[in-house]
Amino acid sequence: MARLIRARRWLAGLAPGWRALGYVVLVAGFVSAEIWLLARLNLTWMQPQAQLGAGFVMLNELLLLLPVLLASWVMAHIEGRSVLSYGLSSTRAARLLGAGLLVGVVTLSFLMALLLAGGLAQFHWSGLPVPAGVGFALAWLGTSLLIGLTEELAFRGYLQQTLARGMGFWPAALLTSLAFGTLHLFNAHESAIGILNVFGVGMILCLALQRTKSLWWPIGFHAGWDYSESFLYGAHDSGQSCAGALLDTVPTGPAWLSGAVTGPEGSALGLVVELLAAVAVFLLLRSRMTIFDLDQSIT
Repeated sequence: MARLIRARRWLAGLAPGWRALGYVVLVAGFVSAEIWLLARLNLTWMQPQAQLGAGFVMLNELLLLLPVLLASWVMAHIEGRSVLSYGLSSTRAARLLGAGLLVGVVTLSFLMALLLAGGLAQFHWSGLPVPAGVGFALAWLGTSLLIGLTEELAFRGYLQQTLARGMGFWPAALLTSLAFGTLHLFNAHESAIGILNVFGVGMILCLALQRTKSLWWPIGFHAGWDYSESFLYGAHDSGQSCAGALLDTVPTGPAWLSGAVTGPEGSALGLVVELLAAVAVFLLLRSRMTIFDLDQSIT
């Protein structure tokens, strides 16, 4: 106990930037340990396929969520806080999650409608039978929610909140969104426009966090966007196609407008949609602030 008290006092004396760096080092260390262990186990069934299945993606997200949770828990334990205090303690979690999920689906669907109307995409029914379609729908929904939870907690949980204490919310949002976009450089067939769109989505998610003081709306939006891309429309997601989609989307026309193999987020039209989405989020969450549980720990 005495050591923990000394550690808390020492950590409290550190600038928020150093604490954020400590969190990043912990996440990187835990991920590296997982990679080392998996390499030793040589699990060939974990190698990525031409099309990613919901089960494979879910397993990978769980392997990413574990280091994020562990690092968040370590920092929370030292600071004498709960992991839930990093944006997960809302009493309106289900309502926020559902609202974000709906807006995420609508936003990506609007982008797909623009691509279709402009002759930049063609949709085809995938031919899924009803029983299989229901199974894939539920599997991809669960996977998308897990993706949203993992990535929002990683970038807009402890990291965003701690950096905001030192430099202000929006400079921190800029930094975490840049990191969010930069990590997408490692995705196959990613493009410059795609990275810019990922950065834009990151800023929208930070806006939602600032408005609701909760991670649940951003988690829902993130999940809704990915669910629409992967299951509803069967489009490429950061250059990767997914198995078991409801529709098959074939991009046509110039890559900078259609997104080509990058997917819808590789289209310049995505920038327009994101701007409209940011305005909508600003107005919607502003006009309904009273329905949200405001966790004042996020500044």
